[in-house]
Amino acid sequence: MLVFGKETAYWKEKFGGIFLGFIFFILVYLINPEFEKWKEFAKEIPSIGMSTFGFLLVLLGIILQGNSKTIEWMKSRDELFQRFISFNKKIVMRSVLLSSYALFFVYFDLKWITGYFTNGIFIYEIISQFSIPILTFLLVWFLYDVIYFITIFYLLIKRS
Repeated sequence: MLVFGKETAYWKEKFGGIFLGFIFFILVYLINPEFEKWKEFAKEIPSIGMSTFGFLLVLLGIILQGNSKTIEWMKSRDELFQRFISFNKKIVMRSVLLSSYALFFVYFDLKWITGYFTNGIFIYEIISQFSIPILTFLLVWFLYDVIYFITIFYLLIKRS
């Protein structure tokens, strides 16, 4: 089915993760969880992000150096191959962004803001109110794209 001249798969690939992440952003914002209680959860995110980072780079290396029938077929379809490689790169960069944000979230103490600014308590409240929804937005966007990428990869392998 075409939407604005593009297949629905294109829109899912480009904006599915952002859309789902935004929905979770709103839900978490409305729940308004406590900032300090999420630090334990956020401590585990960098290991997930960096493991996925390594997995996707190994997968990219296999694809670029492989010479199986499936990989040769993928390489012969230049637009498909470039789109696949580009999507892999985007997810790898998202894993770095997510891991960096989670590390910042966990190890950077924001309470110093209250002592250095005249309206520091207000700034701290705003940052703590939005930091958890942003974390969930990044996490959901990342997970959606990883799952979508792996699904595409297995469909391509199954194709040959």
